[in-house]
Amino acid sequence: MLKNFFLFPFDENFKPAYRRYFKIAGITVCVESDLDFGAAPFKKEFTSFAVTGSGDDNVVLRHYFELPCLQGADLGVEVYRRKPWAISSRNGAWFYKDIAGEPEDAAPHRIAVFSCDYTRAVICNTPDDAQRIRAGGWPSLSLFPTDQIWLGPLLADRSAVLLHSAGVLLQGCGLLFVGHSSAGKSTTVNLLKKAMRRSDLQFEILCDDRNIVRHGDEGWQVYGTWSHGDVPDVSSASAPLRAILFLKKDTVNKIVPLCDRKEIWKRLLATLIRPMVTAQWWQKELDVLERIVNDVPCFIMHFDKSGAIAAELERLIR
Repeated sequence: MLKNFFLFPFDENFKPAYRRYFKIAGITVCVESDLDFGAAPFKKEFTSFAVTGSGDDNVVLRHYFELPCLQGADLGVEVYRRKPWAISSRNGAWFYKDIAGEPEDAAPHRIAVFSCDYTRAVICNTPDDAQRIRAGGWPSLSLFPTDQIWLGPLLADRSAVLLHSAGVLLQGCGLLFVGHSSAGKSTTVNLLKKAMRRSDLQFEILCDDRNIVRHGDEGWQVYGTWSHGDVPDVSSASAPLRAILFLKKDTVNKIVPLCDRKEIWKRLLATLIRPMVTAQWWQKELDVLERIVNDVPCFIMHFDKSGAIAAELERLIR
């Protein structure tokens, strides 16, 4: 089955028995496998992202649960090595070899090959992986520790960035809360969730840890992802990005405009999710960030744990 693994792209005539489709930020991802998804379902965070078929912009992740023989294999020039990945490039394809185990020269736990634009992938897992997902479900579409590893390059080609952030929709407006790991992103989402139970405002949580900002025909949009943190609520919904709010825990509740573009740039850059970084990827993403800085209103959001900040956000979007 895997004898032509290194002759990427894979054989389009061979179709695994099972497929599931998911849509994120306008991109439809088809997950293919000979493993029955009925016996090995996806975790519930993927439910909102499930769709019935392909779309206008498609990605295919094809899974196998056996590893190819790497003896004598030419994986090209190694361009990155840092646990858990060794990444190399050959003939425009990207090879990802899992080196998380010890010793590093042991057989990899997983190996994958992506097309140059990351729209096609063959991912080879171990038989033990099949048993694990039968017991606990698919933790990611790629079975990587996180899907941001392959989403990052995809988004760079689509005028989009993946940001460490919490995102919500309020009255049809997208709000993005950004900050470092303990800045209060999940806390803010929980405060708003509680406050909105007493309100008739339309409110939806996109994700409390990773969100996508993408430019399209309707301007800047914010999209949720399935990569949540402490708050399990996620959504595939999107809305025009009304504001970016940098979080500051305080004893008062107020929203202060931030007009210093250098400061905005510095803060946003610190939240940019970075996969394998190449010069080309950097240039694309820096260009997107520069446009966001110029186009999207940014604020410092001072807040305490009372939930009173909800009223300030309501005033902001009026």
